[in-house]
Amino acid sequence: MTVSIGDAAPRFDLLGSEWRGEAPPTFRLDEALSRGGVVLHFFPAPFTSTCEAQMCAVRDDVTAYDGVTVWGVTTHHPILIAKWQEEHGFGVPILADVTGEVARAYVGLYGEEIWPGLRNTARRGVIGITSDGTVGAVWIGALPGEAPPADAIAAAIAVARA
Repeated sequence: MTVSIGDAAPRFDLLGSEWRGEAPPTFRLDEALSRGGVVLHFFPAPFTSTCEAQMCAVRDDVTAYDGVTVWGVTTHHPILIAKWQEEHGFGVPILADVTGEVARAYVGLYGEEIWPGLRNTARRGVIGITSDGTVGAVWIGALPGEAPPADAIAAAIAVARA
C-alpha cells in the first residue's frame, strides 16, 4: 500500500546520514512539519547512477527548495549512506529506513523480480507533504532506473510550500 494525494502522511522517526560522534541524529517528520512542508526523495540504492543523479539534482538546485524541508530516504544503513553523502555532499540529510517500513508506506518496495536477492529496497519516488501533514503530490517510478521528472519534483515543492 502506498500513499495517495489527500492521505495523512504516515509519521516516522528515522536515523540520518549526517552526524559527528557516536550515533546518527534522528529526523522526525512531526518536527519538520512544525516548520513547514516537506519533500521526500525516495531512492533504492546509494552508489548507483540514477540515485546519484536524483540526489545530485537536489543538491545542484537546492534553492528551488527554499522554505521547505527536503530529505532523501533509502532503505540502506546509515554508515553506507554517510559515506555516500561524504563523497557527494548532497546538502540535504539522507535518512536510513533500514526496516523498509517508511518506504513501504509511502512508495512501496521493489520485489525480487526487479532486484533478485535484495529485500526491503525502496522504490524511487517523490512525495510532497503540506505543513498540516497531508500528502499533496505523489510520483512513484515503475523501475529503479527511472528518474523523477522535473514536473513531479516541481509539484512536490509547490505542495510543500502551500
